[in-house]
Amino acid sequence: MDIGLLRTFLEVSKTRHFGKAAENLYLTQSAVSFRIRQLEDLVGLPLFTRQRNNIMLTSAGERLIPHAENILASWQIALQDVGVPEQQEMHLSLGGISNLWGTFLQSTIPKIAESFPHISIRTEINSHLELTRALIAGRLDMAVVLDPPNVAELKTRKIGQIELALVSNIKRARFSDIDELGYIFVDWGTAFNLKHAKLFKKPVAPVLHTEQSQIALEFLLTNGGVAFLPMGQLQAYLDEGLLYLVEGVKPVKRAVYAVYGKSTKEHLSVTPILDLLNDVEFKPEVTMQPDLNKGSSN
Repeated sequence: MDIGLLRTFLEVSKTRHFGKAAENLYLTQSAVSFRIRQLEDLVGLPLFTRQRNNIMLTSAGERLIPHAENILASWQIALQDVGVPEQQEMHLSLGGISNLWGTFLQSTIPKIAESFPHISIRTEINSHLELTRALIAGRLDMAVVLDPPNVAELKTRKIGQIELALVSNIKRARFSDIDELGYIFVDWGTAFNLKHAKLFKKPVAPVLHTEQSQIALEFLLTNGGVAFLPMGQLQAYLDEGLLYLVEGVKPVKRAVYAVYGKSTKEHLSVTPILDLLNDVEFKPEVTMQPDLNKGSSN
């Protein structure tokens, strides 16, 4: 199997255009068409229906996508593992949801590297579902998540918690002011969303919906509004009077979990890494610095 055939197939399925796929892959359009025909010959079925200005995946093409992604990811991991210098005795592929990278994992990776001098680390940011698939397929050794999967092949360990506070750029803001101020919805996972639904008796249309707390924080500081954000990320802004706790709303605590396979690879002992993750405080070491020139309403 030529890996280039699968890479070309995925690019065409993403762009739905042979010309754009050719540009992105630095190939000619005829080369892209030839590769797709080769792959269709190998599969024995058409992967695309070609109509004028309209390229659609066939049912066979749809089914091939996750397999192609897994093969390419596994091949990349194999190349990295083979290419790791001999002095790097441990290889860790670590995944996490986007919100936990900014609030925790980004500052944790240097600590892992410092504590395990001969480790090689590969990282991945993805959704809970995709991280679970990667763990089961063996493409990841460990993932840090908010909603651990209930899957027989995986183990789970609680490594900490984050405290989410409802804050605004307006002093003495109340929960009843949310519609007027503008609500910024940050997706903190299924358990949070259930608590969120109980708190909001009627639906609130957010001015911004995001999976990244840093985006929400920047929007809040620039445009104003109300959002649930981690206390570790907020403290400097609360101290400087740029943000304020919304009156009458208690912080929501969310447990954070490490998930890993029951049969770990020979190259990795997860216990000391789990112990390190358990000891690290859940707050970002590098955040936006409070800008005292930014206006806040008092």
